[in-house]
Amino acid sequence: MEALNLRIKNSMNNILTGLLGQVILTITGFVTRTVFINILGSTYLGVSGLFSNILTVLSFAELGVGQAIVFSLYKPIAEKDEEKICSLMQLYSRIYHVLFVVVLVLGLIILPFLPFIIHDIDSIPYIRLIYVMYVFNSASTYLFSYRGTFVTASQQNYIINIMSFGCNIIMSIVQIISLLVFRNYLVYLSIQIVFGIIQNALTYIYSSRRFPFLKKKNIQPLEKRELTKIKEDIKALILYKIGTISLNSTDNIIISSFVGVVGVGLYSNYLLLQTSVSAFLTTVFNNLTASIGNLNAKETREKRIFMFNVINLATFWFYAVCSICLFVCMTPFIRVWIGADYVLPISVSLIIAVNMYIGGMLFAPFNYRQTMGIFVEGKWRPIISAIINIVVSIIFAKWWGIAGVLWGTAVARLTTNVWFDPYLVFKRGMNTSPINYYIDYLKKLLEVIVIGVICWFVTNKIPDTNVIYLFIKGIISFIISSGTILLLHYKSKEFQYLWNVFKNFKNIMHSKE
Repeated sequence: MEALNLRIKNSMNNILTGLLGQVILTITGFVTRTVFINILGSTYLGVSGLFSNILTVLSFAELGVGQAIVFSLYKPIAEKDEEKICSLMQLYSRIYHVLFVVVLVLGLIILPFLPFIIHDIDSIPYIRLIYVMYVFNSASTYLFSYRGTFVTASQQNYIINIMSFGCNIIMSIVQIISLLVFRNYLVYLSIQIVFGIIQNALTYIYSSRRFPFLKKKNIQPLEKRELTKIKEDIKALILYKIGTISLNSTDNIIISSFVGVVGVGLYSNYLLLQTSVSAFLTTVFNNLTASIGNLNAKETREKRIFMFNVINLATFWFYAVCSICLFVCMTPFIRVWIGADYVLPISVSLIIAVNMYIGGMLFAPFNYRQTMGIFVEGKWRPIISAIINIVVSIIFAKWWGIAGVLWGTAVARLTTNVWFDPYLVFKRGMNTSPINYYIDYLKKLLEVIVIGVICWFVTNKIPDTNVIYLFIKGIISFIISSGTILLLHYKSKEFQYLWNVFKNFKNIMHSKE
C-alpha cells in the first residue's frame, strides 16, 4: 500500500506541476503565434513546421537508445542499485555525444536538397541559414538530455516540468519582444536556441546535485550479458522509431510537396490548437510512465491488468471528451482568433480530432509495452505502419489535400498499432488473451462516434462569429460528452478506483515517502 501511495504521489506531483506550467505556456504560445502571424505571416509558419518535421525525421539516428536504457533503469532505480545506474548512465552519455555529431552531419547533408522539398525556396530570405540553425538546435539536445531522462525515470518529472515550463515561458516573452522590436525571424530563432541550451544545462546541474552518485568517476562497465540485451532491444527499437517518425513527422513534408509551404502554415495553426489540447493530456498521462514502469517491476499480473484497465478508462474519458470538443470548436476558434482567411475545410478539423482520439487510446498499450521491455516481439509492425502511412497519405493527398494526408495516419494506426500493441501487452507481457480489450475498444469507439455526432448536430446551428458563441459550443459539447461517459461507466470497478483516488487525494499527497 505504501508503494502504491508513493507511486500515486509522485505521479500527482508530476501531473500538477505539468498542468500549471502548461496553462501558462499555452497562453504565451497563442500570444506568440498571434504576434508571429501579424508580423512575419504564414510563410515562416510553414517554414517552421516543415523544418521541425525534417529534424524530427533525422532523430531516427537516436535509434531507440533512450527507450532501451530507460527501461533498463526502472529496476535498478526501484532497487536503489547506484552502481548499476552509474554504469547505464555512462553508456547513455557516450552514445548520446556520438549522436550529437551524427544528427549534425546528417542535417547538413540534406542542405543541398532543400530546393526539392521547398518549391519556392528562393522567395524566402536566409532560408538555408535558418535550416542550419534548426539543425544545430536539434543536435544540441543530445548533449545533456540523458540526465533529464534519468530524473524522469526516477518519478521526479515534476522537476523537469518546472524547469522546462519556466524556460519556455521566459523564452516566449523574450521572443514576443524581439518580434515587436526587430521583426526578424533569425533573431526569433536564435532566442529559441539559447533557451534550449539553458534548459539542458539546468537539468544537468539539478541531476548532479540531487543525485551526486552520478558524478562517480570509477564506474564499472556493464556486464556482457546486459550489454547484449540492450543491443537486442535497440535493434528492435530502430524499427519502432522509424514507424513513429513516419506516423507523426512526415505530414508537413508531404503537405509541402503536394499543397505548398503556405498550406503547411495554415495547417500549423490548427496543429497548434490540437497540440495545446494534447499537451494537457500528455502532461497528465506521460507523467504516469515511470510509475507504470515501477508497477511492472514489482506487482502481480492481476494488479498490472487491473491498473491497465484503470488507465485505459481514464485515457478514454479524457481523450474522447477533448477530441469531441476539439472537432466542434476548432474551426470557430480559428475564425475568431485570426480570421476567415486562415480557415480550412471542416474535414481537416474532423481528421485532426480523429487522430487525437486514436493516438490517445494507444497510451496504455504503448507504455505497458515499453515499461515491460517488449521491444523485439513485433519489431516489423512499425515498418508496415510506416509504409501504409506514406502510401495512403500520398494517394489521399491527390484527392483531398491536407485532410487526405492526415487520413493516412489514421488508416495506418487502425490497421496496425490499434490491435497489435495490445496483443503484445496481454499475450506476451501478461500471458492472457487480449480479446476483452478488443471488445472494450470497439464499445468505446462506438460510444465516442455516437456522442460526437450528437454534439455536432446540437451545436451546428450556433454561429461562429464571436468568443461567446465559441464558449457556448465548447460548454455544450463538454457537458454532453463527459456526462454521457459518466452515466455509462460510473458503476465499473475502474471508475470506482479512480473515484477513491480522487477522494483520498489529500491524504496521499501528505503521506510520508
